[in-house]
Amino acid sequence: MVFYAGLIERGVDEEKTLENKRFDDLMAELRAINITVPKSGTLKALNKQRVLTKHYAQVAEPITVRTYFDAALVAIEATVKAVTGGGIRELFIADLLNEGRTKEHLKNAERAIAAGDYMEALIETRKAIFIEFEEAYNVYGWRDYDPNETGRGLGVSLLAGGWSAPYWAKNKQWIERNVKVPTDYIQIDYDNFRIQSMEYGIHTVELENIRRLTPAVFRRDYSDSWSVTYDAAFPANNANEKNAKYCLDRAVSFILKKQEHSEIRRIPAADQLFDPPTVYIGRIVYEGPSTQSKPLHTIAEGYEYTIKRIVGGFDPNETFYELIAESAEKKPGGLLGDRPAHIFSGFLQIVPDDGSA
Repeated sequence: MVFYAGLIERGVDEEKTLENKRFDDLMAELRAINITVPKSGTLKALNKQRVLTKHYAQVAEPITVRTYFDAALVAIEATVKAVTGGGIRELFIADLLNEGRTKEHLKNAERAIAAGDYMEALIETRKAIFIEFEEAYNVYGWRDYDPNETGRGLGVSLLAGGWSAPYWAKNKQWIERNVKVPTDYIQIDYDNFRIQSMEYGIHTVELENIRRLTPAVFRRDYSDSWSVTYDAAFPANNANEKNAKYCLDRAVSFILKKQEHSEIRRIPAADQLFDPPTVYIGRIVYEGPSTQSKPLHTIAEGYEYTIKRIVGGFDPNETFYELIAESAEKKPGGLLGDRPAHIFSGFLQIVPDDGSA
């Protein structure tokens, strides 16, 4: 498998079919791209011994097995280094993920496991889970929001974050009563959490396993330090190699599925901007895509018009521009700054004079 993976990494599979090649053939293909496999004679003998053991039950002597094992380690290390530039122990399962903070935390977890610091590995794994799955349920930004005060709802909803959290947890009164420690700011809407997990192809029970088997973590924003919460008996019972490796493996798997899901998504290209036709003064903007619809506005100076879509009318013989109109005149907008005194959307009929009919 190591030889096969090395050939794929070097792109040999794009020129040749590798699936049906034998063990000796794979080594020959590596030699063809100037990768020398040490101990190749011993490895060929190992492959023959594999056949004898599998089909004829002829087992090898312990000292022979040890020779094969040592030769395999040398060959694997040399091949991986020739292909990737680093040894086999320098490869991390987190390397499968896209670059970013999540990957950094998971690589830290792998290093901690290698060093025997299993508690640190669990904390680093949970930080990655926080970034990818829990941060959307953070109600910290709503700690000063009072729904009884008017005029702040839109600004808070845009800036506070925590859009996936339950609606009843996103207000000052609830937070004051229920948030006792920083990690309490994460309030999971479990129905939404389960649906999101299913969409990514993630087993919800295993995702919950990671959350139970790792310490809870919290941070206010990217520049802030982390808060960690766990039961006093947690390290003695759960900070072990088996648990750390399980949580890391599952975390990488889940985050990889999430990233693959995001990469599948396709959106229409928007590189070429639409060049709007000249909009003539005096033309009517209608409420709906019909000339029988209510007139909303007459095209005039002092407005900026942005065309969003080309829309077929309710009368198949009519076609319209759907547009947004904003007045040049501004009025104070409070938290979000000044905004147009008049803004609306409507439909402008396309006629041959526009050059787009």
